[in-house]
Amino acid sequence: MAKKNYAFIKDGNVVNIAVFDDPSEELLRHFIEAHNVDDIIPTTDKAVIGGEYDGVKFWSIRYFQSWIKNEELNEWEPPIPYPVFDPEDPRHYEWNEDILNWEEVQLSE
Repeated sequence: MAKKNYAFIKDGNVVNIAVFDDPSEELLRHFIEAHNVDDIIPTTDKAVIGGEYDGVKFWSIRYFQSWIKNEELNEWEPPIPYPVFDPEDPRHYEWNEDILNWEEVQLSE
């Protein structure tokens, strides 16, 4: 199974990104409901949290004051990389601008 990036979309904005190994429709529906997002879509693009999605293409915009522009990739990046995905420990994180770090988010069952 190949791991793929999936963008969580809410009102045309990328609110989070997760990595899955071929998730089932049931799992994706669970995440859509648990995170109150409109859709979760696979992306090979360089989607970034805070970027926009117009239904076809991802657009990078600066979402947090602390994020740094990567001129080479033309994208905004957090000052601390997203925690490495471990399928044995599938925790979920969101950027917390107040503490300038990723913070674990509890998923509702």
